[in-house]
Amino acid sequence: MRIRLASASALYLAVFLCAPSAHAHSNGHESRTTADCQKLPGTNTTAERGQCLSCVSRKAKHHYHPDYPAGSRCRPDNGKP
Repeated sequence: MRIRLASASALYLAVFLCAPSAHAHSNGHESRTTADCQKLPGTNTTAERGQCLSCVSRKAKHHYHPDYPAGSRCRPDNGKP
């Protein structure tokens, strides 16, 4: 019985430690490319989509958060949300 318990524990530990996993932050509805912006409602010049496209097409890289308050949706793209 002890041997079974020890081998089962060792197996579970090996699977847990060796299993592939993804370590990433949740970015919510963040848009970083024009393709991401096309998923938002509106047209290319109005509403959420228009705001997103104007944000991500700036010379300096930016990303757009449609779920943030107005005025803080377009943020510099520094690799963080």
